[in-house]
Amino acid sequence: MKKNKNLTSEEYDEAMAYEYTGLINALGYLCQEATQAKLELVCLHLNIAIDELKEHRRPDTKSNSKTG
Repeated sequence: MKKNKNLTSEEYDEAMAYEYTGLINALGYLCQEATQAKLELVCLHLNIAIDELKEHRRPDTKSNSKTG
């Protein structure tokens, strides 16, 4: 079992950005597969999800940490 590691804010942000990018790439791949299977509506909905994820990208913790 892997030991739990405490991440700094910067490491967490980098890990989240990596995971977020991976999610978008996975949805893009699924869209390609749906297109090949002639499932155009599935691809349409996947593209909408991708666009929404990109539009509502999580703000950086650094800029978000300045609450006042």
